[in-house]
Amino acid sequence: MTQGPTNTFPRLPHGAPFLLLDRVLAIGEREGSFLKLVTAADPCVDAHGELPAAFVLEAIAQAGGALLTELEGQTPMPGYLAAVERFELCAPVRVGDALRVEVRLVRHVAQASLIHGRALVGDRLCAEGRITLAQPR
Repeated sequence: MTQGPTNTFPRLPHGAPFLLLDRVLAIGEREGSFLKLVTAADPCVDAHGELPAAFVLEAIAQAGGALLTELEGQTPMPGYLAAVERFELCAPVRVGDALRVEVRLVRHVAQASLIHGRALVGDRLCAEGRITLAQPR
């Protein structure tokens, strides 16, 4: 993966508190890496100090959207999570974790993109799966 616009905010049509990604780490030709800092002030964290699986999945989806925006050189486009395949939460994500979200474009056809995503804390795999992002017709 080549270095891209590091330490920048991902270009997405989301605003706080729905923007889950904090920064772009790297953008390559078909892949990207993003950072989510999990804090106690995060409204998505549950009472036990963990980031629920739905929000880890949403972070992967947002990373996919940010990657597509960067690759297409556009302003952020509205889109939606159309499908989830083989998503698995492998380890908990807790307050204090720096969650690295890595996405890779598998296939782009018409208005839909298949993305493989992983969420890691250090070298520990926390979640992995494939998603389909789609743009409204």
